[in-house]
Amino acid sequence: MNWSLIDPGVIRPWLICESGNRWLTAVRRFGPEMVPAELVPKVESASRDEILVTLSRSKSSVVLWEARRESLAANCDSLARTAAVNPRALQIIACDQLTDREQLCLRPLRVAAMVHHPEELPRLARMIHLHFARWTQFID
Repeated sequence: MNWSLIDPGVIRPWLICESGNRWLTAVRRFGPEMVPAELVPKVESASRDEILVTLSRSKSSVVLWEARRESLAANCDSLARTAAVNPRALQIIACDQLTDREQLCLRPLRVAAMVHHPEELPRLARMIHLHFARWTQFID
């Protein structure tokens, strides 16, 4: 997609931080159906640091963090920092390899949803649609 031809006011970032590209592929597949028709999702893979920089410049956005046992402390830090940098960011955790106890560590942080499999993303469509609509005039 040629992003220079799209009005920047309708672009909404979706930032995916993961070790592979499983979740990126899923968001690219399901994401366009989850935003108001007037908006365009820009789905990108990003590191933790890139996400913080992008969120400091953007309005509403969605961040999907892949949480793994070995990166749980880093995930907690990232969730807290993201909420501080941009409270309009909707944070989703992909936690297919975490135990229930490990997932509980993430809940007090600003987590909108936890998913275990990419096929679960469509069930978040209403929440994501409303998130983007909340920060724009496209409430339906």
